[in-house]
Amino acid sequence: MTIACGRFDPHARDGEALALHGDWAWLACVRGQAAIAGTLFGMQDATGDGLLQGVAALPDGRYAMVACDAGEGRLVLARDPAGSVGLFWHRDRNGCIHFATRLDLLVARCQTAPVLSDSGLHEYLRFLDIAAPNTIYEGIHALAAGCAMRFDAQGGHAAPPPATAADAPPDYGAACDAVETSLSAAIARRLDGSPAPGCFLSGGIDSALLCALARHSGFPVKAFTVGFDTPSLDESATAAQVARHLGVEHHIVRPDIEALESSFHRAHAQAEQPYCDPAGMPTRLAFEACMQHADRVLDGTGAEALAGEMPARWRRLAHDWIAPWPPALRRAGASLLHALPGLGGYARMFDFDAPQDLFIRWQGFTPNDIESLTGRAPDLSVTNFHRQYEALRDASHLMRQSVLQGLALPDDRLQQAALATGLRVEQPFGDPAVAALLRALPADWCWRPERPKRLLRDLLARHVPEDIWNTPKRGFNIDLIRVLRHRECRLVRRYLGDAADIERLPLDVIEVARWRDRFLAGDDAAAHRVWALLNLSAWLAQRASAASALAGDTLPRLQ
Repeated sequence: MTIACGRFDPHARDGEALALHGDWAWLACVRGQAAIAGTLFGMQDATGDGLLQGVAALPDGRYAMVACDAGEGRLVLARDPAGSVGLFWHRDRNGCIHFATRLDLLVARCQTAPVLSDSGLHEYLRFLDIAAPNTIYEGIHALAAGCAMRFDAQGGHAAPPPATAADAPPDYGAACDAVETSLSAAIARRLDGSPAPGCFLSGGIDSALLCALARHSGFPVKAFTVGFDTPSLDESATAAQVARHLGVEHHIVRPDIEALESSFHRAHAQAEQPYCDPAGMPTRLAFEACMQHADRVLDGTGAEALAGEMPARWRRLAHDWIAPWPPALRRAGASLLHALPGLGGYARMFDFDAPQDLFIRWQGFTPNDIESLTGRAPDLSVTNFHRQYEALRDASHLMRQSVLQGLALPDDRLQQAALATGLRVEQPFGDPAVAALLRALPADWCWRPERPKRLLRDLLARHVPEDIWNTPKRGFNIDLIRVLRHRECRLVRRYLGDAADIERLPLDVIEVARWRDRFLAGDDAAAHRVWALLNLSAWLAQRASAASALAGDTLPRLQ
């Protein structure tokens, strides 16, 4: 992974304005209002917004990019469409912009240790993730994948570039051909020059299609699968059949519960900022095993958001018909159903605070819970998730589910595993040409009630017989409750077990203990919330240890 940082002073001129450290993939440094890297940016513009407009269509590749107009005191930061390289920024008290491809690197370069952000903490507690532009630190921001940011003496201006446009093919057959050609080209660009290419093969359609197309294009890919002891989560048998049919070397990583628990510290406590994807642990183990055999690996992330995923019928009904009810009436309906024998399962159609809650990937703490934990009512309107929901008010359920459970939430498990291991992960579905083509297709070409991911399924069937892989999708996940209860809740007791652990958290100690004790007493419904507290405690403990080892700095505190 590229690790680089820099500083920009909008008040300085010429060579003193920009200082860079590390290996930046692309750097265009110009004076005056001339075009910046015309072939790269795709347009020339002598207006005041030329820098910003120039990144309307970022090219494919792996990069974090900086462009500086020293004569005008302007800077542009941009990140590749697939988000392969992170990019974070901070404006200091003198107006200088500091930026880095790693969050911890930027934090270390701050003039004073940054405090924890109220809004970042609230977002973490609600969604169990923090999405760009927010981070866990006050005053430090993340750039979203495929976006650009312009800075000058007056401030910063975001520029989320419009999606690259594409024309839909004339018919469904032509669309299948076009997507296969585009996706194969994206794979070829990403594996070009790789002496040992690999592919994560989960057993699902997206990863199997990438593996099949890579093999069809002549790349000697090796497939890597994580198998699970829990039968309802294990898809390794399907993956093995796909690999056998394609004739690719196949490696199965089968961690037991001890291995998952032991990977927690590497996967979560040492992350750039806290995140709660339970798949972070098996992902880290997969990366560690894969790097012994491959120098880069294909991953199917992004396919569901592009091809479309329909929310469950109960979610659609709840969103369209029950969400407009007054909250008190919804709560009454949920209470009534909970009390009626055999109908408790329907209570989820009524048991939510706001309609967007129906599309959250993992249900963290409610706003009332967050207020009890932090002493402040959260303003979630500033989160990327809420902004995306507002932008999708008139969209289809297919688009709403795909964006809110895909693009609007981060996938930190892959980024953190890649940063830690150095294994290069490639995501061909993030290729701008592939994404533009899939977005241009009519919805029924991509999804039908009886055939979700219709087009991707039909493409995979060209290379692997459908009876091999057409099994119920289990998702890449672990039995989180089993991990948390392993060895008398050893992981929970390690990070939330005593007063010092709980006092480390910038939260109400009584509330934290109450949630912990609920879970320890057998309440599995509290598992994800305790998981969030456990992750935060472990992450803060790691930060404290690192700070003490470096310079005796104090732990970043809540403002």
